[in-house]
Amino acid sequence: MKTAKLFHYLLGTVVAMGVSAPGHAETASRAAAPRQALFTKAPAAPVESFAGVVKAPRAAESTSVKADFTISGVESLVTAYKESFDNGINGWSVESASTDITWTTKNLSGDKSFSTVEEGDAASLYVEGPYQAYKRAISSLTSPEVEVPASGILSLYVGYSLNYNDMASLVLSVSTDGFETSTELWNSTTQSGEKPWAWRYITVDMAAFAGQNVQFRFTYGPGTADTFGTGGYMADFAVDAFTLSGQAAIENISVMTGDVINLVNLSEGEVASYSWSMPGAVPATSTEANPSVYYTTDGTYDISLTVTDASGATSTKTCAGLVTVTGTEPVAKIIPPATFRLTTNRLPLVAPMAPVTFRDGSSGFPTEHEWAFMHVTSDPDEVTTISGEEAVVSFAYLHDKTVGLAVGNEHGASADVAEVTAEYSGTVTNLRPDDSADTFDMDDWGIFPGSNTRKITAYAECFSAPSVPVMITGAYVFFNRAEAEEVVDQIANVGVHLYTSENGLPGKRLDSFWWSVFELDISSTAGEILGTSFPFTEAPFVDDEFFIVVDGLPEYTETCCVSFAKAKFRSEGNTAYMLKDGQWISCEDYFPAGANHTSFMIYPSVAHSVMSSLADEDHQVVKFGSQGGTVDYPIFSYLGYNTPVESDSEWLRATGTPNNMTVDDIHVECDPMPAGVTHRTGKLTVTDGASSLDILVEQSGSSSITNVALEVSKPVAFPSQFTDVVRVYGLNAGTVASAYTVSGTLLWQGTVSAEGMVEINADSFPCGVVLFTDGSSTVKAIKK
Repeated sequence: MKTAKLFHYLLGTVVAMGVSAPGHAETASRAAAPRQALFTKAPAAPVESFAGVVKAPRAAESTSVKADFTISGVESLVTAYKESFDNGINGWSVESASTDITWTTKNLSGDKSFSTVEEGDAASLYVEGPYQAYKRAISSLTSPEVEVPASGILSLYVGYSLNYNDMASLVLSVSTDGFETSTELWNSTTQSGEKPWAWRYITVDMAAFAGQNVQFRFTYGPGTADTFGTGGYMADFAVDAFTLSGQAAIENISVMTGDVINLVNLSEGEVASYSWSMPGAVPATSTEANPSVYYTTDGTYDISLTVTDASGATSTKTCAGLVTVTGTEPVAKIIPPATFRLTTNRLPLVAPMAPVTFRDGSSGFPTEHEWAFMHVTSDPDEVTTISGEEAVVSFAYLHDKTVGLAVGNEHGASADVAEVTAEYSGTVTNLRPDDSADTFDMDDWGIFPGSNTRKITAYAECFSAPSVPVMITGAYVFFNRAEAEEVVDQIANVGVHLYTSENGLPGKRLDSFWWSVFELDISSTAGEILGTSFPFTEAPFVDDEFFIVVDGLPEYTETCCVSFAKAKFRSEGNTAYMLKDGQWISCEDYFPAGANHTSFMIYPSVAHSVMSSLADEDHQVVKFGSQGGTVDYPIFSYLGYNTPVESDSEWLRATGTPNNMTVDDIHVECDPMPAGVTHRTGKLTVTDGASSLDILVEQSGSSSITNVALEVSKPVAFPSQFTDVVRVYGLNAGTVASAYTVSGTLLWQGTVSAEGMVEINADSFPCGVVLFTDGSSTVKAIKK
């Protein structure tokens, strides 16, 4: 019923958004990530960095520089030279001292066929080396002479596998003097991405050679493991769609919101600086030579470029109405405060009783956002609504929660509903609800993830930043094999480590634990895997993205194999990394495209840092009279608190020691006020090492501690911390009052007296926070 109620609310919100569409806005109301480039096969404009805009006195229009630009795209390309190799190598010449390296044209089959990229293609340039290392050699293929146009761009496709980088390379170079001298343009061994054989699109800025006659040369040569530069072998390469193009001016381009536009500078002269003005774009200004921008709002937009030479003379070109932008109906998407999931239900885990932030991940650039939450007030059935791109809430109850987001713009509206779970602690995972566990057999190379012969020496699982700081007490790794006949393999130390994240990869190690291979937990039941616990001795706090790293696995042999489980490969959502050849890489970059994303079955144990005041609203500030004294201030801290409690005043302190429970009293002690002082304030700061709670204290000559009277304007529980009997005042006479735990369990019900009071025997109540309510107002107290 609660979920249905939320859905009903969201439906109404979506309908309202659709009827009351917002008016046109010249600039976007939010900055969102751009979609992929508008022209997926267009050459990418080169980007140059610049320190800033050069300030100079206003100068006359320059005759030494002339501003000009265009937009990179299919419509703006003028082809100066193209070779698809469908009819042979056409004027290209082979230079080789070896007959074991062959250059030819070939119609490759299957996934290697270029027709998978360009339909109808007949053949590709193809070169392969010998299979024997002792026959390795160097060979080259040189193009006929061609003239490079202004703002020239070279584009081509090269098909090959990165797995053979150590055996052979293909290098593309250019020369203006018949290769007496040359410039390297591209090298296959310096590329990154998916390892298996694939067609890879390459673009090279040729502006430096504008107006010159050049020749291009492909050289098949030594791989990275050939320290003597003898030559290449084993690897094969294919080349197609070799195209040299120039840029032409265009008058208008139509794009969708989010499409990336690559601006190309065509200015003439010795330009010292660039100043772009692009109202409505993201970014709206730039000092780069060739910036990339996108738009978030419908409209027609101007773009201007001002160039300046070294003397301060300027030239400006403005293209009015150059870009026409059309938006789309948004698609709502909720980004939870943390994306890792509780292992018991595989829902995103958030902290209860602490502010957590939900973010908008919608596409289509919505201009309206409406959030809907339940369980964020004392009434578990109340729906709380929040407007804005982000929503900060604190869940008052534990367990599963439903969250809704409705978004809209002038093109329409949509809604998303997500579930999260609010718990103080638990083990977490990146596996989705529909993921199943397996390992990947790499034949003679070993098992993934596990022992191997491919120089993969460590595995890492990436976890998102938590909703609030968490203490990480250890991790479980689910090993399915620990086979080792040799003693040296049996005693190999398998380590599990907690790492920070630096630039999206494992950074600094924070904590570790090791077991020998023979100590790993392996299930004897078919189809079952056990988690081996690796407890962390320091149990550090983490408030950002982090990694759990597994290393120390012995190498794969006929007598040794150690492996652990992962999620079955899926098409997106990779969180798994590997340390190969000393470099961290994503698993999606190593395995063939498609279903190459996974998550390792590594479960960290986390505990949220949650601290909150349990004082009622009227006693959030502790007040003392001039004589001072001692007051017990109730707090909740899931991980306890550190001593001594910090005080900002000599006259104010916290005495006593923690009771090692989540609910505790801070004994606030205040000295008598000195003569001549009529008022002073202080602060105590309670911390668990990650989060903190400030207790504000006020002392004045007019303050005094008063007893609770029957005539109160709103509910008060007395005493606020009780062991057996508790009285609640200020309730509505004749109504039914109830007592609940914070998780919603009913503890007691009864009728409010004519004086607006109930007296409750609470012997059987569980220790912790208790909520008392008459249906219209609520007060909380602590059962000790």
